[in-house]
Amino acid sequence: MQEVLDAKAERSKFGRFYYRFPSGESGLDVYTRVSSFLPTFVRDCQQYDREHNLDNLNIVIVTHGLALRFFLMRWFMWSVSDFEQSKNPENCELITMNKVHGTQGNTWMELALKDRVSLDLPESCELPRSVNIHKLARLGVDDYIQIQREKTRAQWRVRYDAQFKDK
Repeated sequence: MQEVLDAKAERSKFGRFYYRFPSGESGLDVYTRVSSFLPTFVRDCQQYDREHNLDNLNIVIVTHGLALRFFLMRWFMWSVSDFEQSKNPENCELITMNKVHGTQGNTWMELALKDRVSLDLPESCELPRSVNIHKLARLGVDDYIQIQREKTRAQWRVRYDAQFKDK
C-alpha cells in the first residue's frame, strides 16, 4: 500500500503525462497507443463516406477516463499542460463531440460546453484547433500524415531559428 502512495506522490512531481509507474506505463505510452488508433478511425470514416453521408453518422467510443482524455488531447491537439489541467470524467459519464458547420462550408468537431466544464478544461481548449474530419476524409490518411509532418517541421524550424539565429 505504501508503495502505491509513494508512487502517486512521485507522479505528482512529474505529472500524469510523463510519469511511469513501476512495471506500468506512462501517460505518454497511452497517448501513443491512442494516437495509433486515429489513422484507423479516419480510414473507417473514409470507407463509410464513400457510400453514406458522414453527417448522418454517430460514433460511440467506450473507454476509460484517462484514455478518453488522451484521445481528446490528440484529436484537439491540446498541449501537455492543457492535459495536466484537465480531469477524468465521472464513471459512465458521456462526453460528446459535436459536428459544427461553419458559414464558409468548413466543418469541425467541438466538445459540448457541459463536457468542457465537466473535464475542467482550461480556456485554451475552448476552441478547436483546426480539426475537420470531412476535409481529412477527402485528403486521405497519407496526405494528412504528410501535412502534419510538414507542419511539425515548420514549427521546429521557427523554434530553431528563434533560438540560434542571433548566435
